[in-house]
Amino acid sequence: MRMLQKALAGACVLFGLSITLLATTQLIGSDDDEWEDRAETGLALVMFGVAPTALGTWLAWNLRSNNQQLSQAVSIQQEQMFLQLLQNQAGDLTIVQFAAAAQMPVEQAKAFLDQKAQVLDASFDVKDTGALVYRFPL
Repeated sequence: MRMLQKALAGACVLFGLSITLLATTQLIGSDDDEWEDRAETGLALVMFGVAPTALGTWLAWNLRSNNQQLSQAVSIQQEQMFLQLLQNQAGDLTIVQFAAAAQMPVEQAKAFLDQKAQVLDASFDVKDTGALVYRFPL
């Protein structure tokens, strides 16, 4: 659905802008046109130029807004998962534990934990297996 909305937004903006450019050029470039021709060109400008451009712009803005809301919801969900794991693990957390619980790639989990370690002043330990353990103060 998002792909269709992106394609539709792009097509509307592209079509609308091209018609707007053509109609504006026609209106500006013609000196002795009859009033009827100018009115028809102006109507085409509004109906087939401005309207599709506005629709495409609104669709693109709506996509961006929905994407920001989704990103914010995911961020809050990750934060809640992190806090829940900290409580369950008594403040000790590995990258793999967090990645598995949050269902995210290991690289992304490491970046998230590194950021939280800086903010929360966590310490680090290395297990015998070589795994890095983040120790967050509770």
